Amino acid sequence: MGSRRGGGAVSPSKRGVTAVIGLVLLIGLVATVSVGILLIAGDTMNDAEQRSENERVEQSFVEMSQQMATVSSNTDISRTMEFDAGERGALVKTETGTINISGPDLNETISIPIGAVEYEGDDGTRISYQAGGVFRETGNETRVVSAPPVYYDNKDNTFSFPITEMNDDTQLGSGDVRMSHADTTAYTNVTYVEQSTVTVEITSEYCVGWEAYFDGQTANAEGQAITERCGNDNTMIVELGRTEVEGDFSQAVYAGGGGIELGHHHAEIDGNVTTDGEIHGSGDVTGTETEGNQQSIPSFDSVIQSKVDGAERGDGEPIDLGENKTTLEGGKTYYDPDGFDLQNDVTADLDDGNVTLIVDGDMKFTNSDLTVDPTGAADNTSFQVFSTGDMAIDNQDVCVGSCDYGSGDAKSLQIYGTSSMLVHVGTGNSKFEGILYAPRDEGYAESEGIDHCSHDVNGTEPDVCIAGGGGKAQIFGTIIAGPMYVDNNFEIEHDTSLTGFEPDVRHGVLPPRLTYLSIAVHEIDVENN
Repeated sequence: MGSRRGGGAVSPSKRGVTAVIGLVLLIGLVATVSVGILLIAGDTMNDAEQRSENERVEQSFVEMSQQMATVSSNTDISRTMEFDAGERGALVKTETGTINISGPDLNETISIPIGAVEYEGDDGTRISYQAGGVFRETGNETRVVSAPPVYYDNKDNTFSFPITEMNDDTQLGSGDVRMSHADTTAYTNVTYVEQSTVTVEITSEYCVGWEAYFDGQTANAEGQAITERCGNDNTMIVELGRTEVEGDFSQAVYAGGGGIELGHHHAEIDGNVTTDGEIHGSGDVTGTETEGNQQSIPSFDSVIQSKVDGAERGDGEPIDLGENKTTLEGGKTYYDPDGFDLQNDVTADLDDGNVTLIVDGDMKFTNSDLTVDPTGAADNTSFQVFSTGDMAIDNQDVCVGSCDYGSGDAKSLQIYGTSSMLVHVGTGNSKFEGILYAPRDEGYAESEGIDHCSHDVNGTEPDVCIAGGGGKAQIFGTIIAGPMYVDNNFEIEHDTSLTGFEPDVRHGVLPPRLTYLSIAVHEIDVENN
C-alpha cells in the first residue's frame, strides 16, 4: 500500500461528517418539536382560560343588570356585588348612543342619551350592558344574553321602557362593585291616542345586539316591524304594535257606532250578533243577541293608510284589476291605485302562497265575479284586500272556491276597510263569502249626509246596507263593521270555523290599544368599593 505524500494532516472521512451533521439535525428536530408542543399547549391553555373568563364576565354582567334594575326602581337603596371584570377590566361609558321614542300622536319625540358598561377580552369578545340589556359579540355573531326591559301591559294599555343611564365615565376592576341611584327623569302618564304604533329608534355601538333582540320580539311581523336595520350609522328603527286583528270572530255580525235593523221578516242572521246600539225589526236572529256592548273595536284606518303608503313606495305590483289583470298569483302583493269596477271575472290563486291586494279607491262587483281558489294551498293561506274606499256587490259572487259556503272556507278571503267604508249589497243573487272587517268605533254625524241606503238604523245612516229582494242573497262568514240594515229575502250565516280564529295582517304591525307611555331614565352611579 502506498503512503500519502506531503506529510499533512489526514482529513476526516465524509461518512464521519455526515454522521455528525445527522446527529446535530436530529437534536435540532427534537428541540423544535418539543418547543412546538409547548407552544401549542400554551395556546390551548390560553384559549381555554379566555373562554372561561368570558363566561364568568358574562354571568357577572347578567347579575349586574338585575342589581341595576333593583336600584333604579328604589331611590333609597344601593347594591354591592362581587364583579368579575376579567384581567383587563371593564369600562363605564356615558355616551354610547341615543334612544328616540316617537309616534303619530306624540307632541314631540322623546330623545334619551344612553351609556354602557363594556368588557373586551383578548380574543375580541365584547360583552356589553346598555339600557337594561346585556349583549355579547363574538366575531360576526351577536346574541342577546339578557333582554332589555321593554314591556306592554294590556291590562292598563301602557307601554313601559325604564332606561338605565351611567352617571360618570369610569373603569371597573374585578372585586366589589357598588351601584347606587343618582337621579330619575320620568316621562310618566304621557297621554297617547289609541290606534297609534310606537316607533323606537336606537343609535348605538351595540346596534346589532338591539336589532337581534327586536328581531326575536317581532317575529310574527315577518321582519317588517324593523323598518331600518343597522348600517354604517349604527342606527335601527322598529315599529312596535301587534300582528293579530282585534275582534270576536265568533259573531256573525258585530255592528259598532250604531245598531242593526232587520227590515223584513225574511231577513235572517244565523249566528251571534253584537252591537253597541240596539237591534230592531221583524227579521230573525238565531244566535245570541247582545245590545249596548261597551267594548268597541278600534278602526283600521291607520293600518290601511300605512299599506297604501307602502304600495306607493313600491311595495306592490301596480295593476288595473279586471281590465289588464284577471289572475292574482300566490306569493305576490298587488296595488290598484284608482279602485275598480270589475269588467272581467278575477281569480286569486292561493296555490303558491298568500295574495295581498291594496286598493286606493272603491271596489265595485256589479258586472263580474271575484273568486278565491284555495286548491293546493297550505293551511291559513288567504287573499287579503285592503281598501280606502267603499264596496258594492250587485247580483255577483265574491266568494271562495265553488261558492258552496262550506265551513272553513270564509277565512280564505279577508277584506279590510276603513271606518268610513260603505258596503252596499244590491238586489238579485248577490253572494259574499269571507271576512269583512271595517270597524267603526263611533257613529256618523248627521252633517256627513250619507245617502247610499234608503233606510236608517236607529236614526243613523248604516255603513252596511243590504237591500235584498229579487233572488236569494247570502253572506257567509263574519261582518265586523258599522251600523247595518238588512232588507227582504237575505240571509247572513256565520262560518263557525271562524270562532277562535285570529287573522294576522301580513307584512307589518298593527296599532295596539295604547293609552299611556311610561318612560323613565334612571341615572346610576357604578364604582368599585
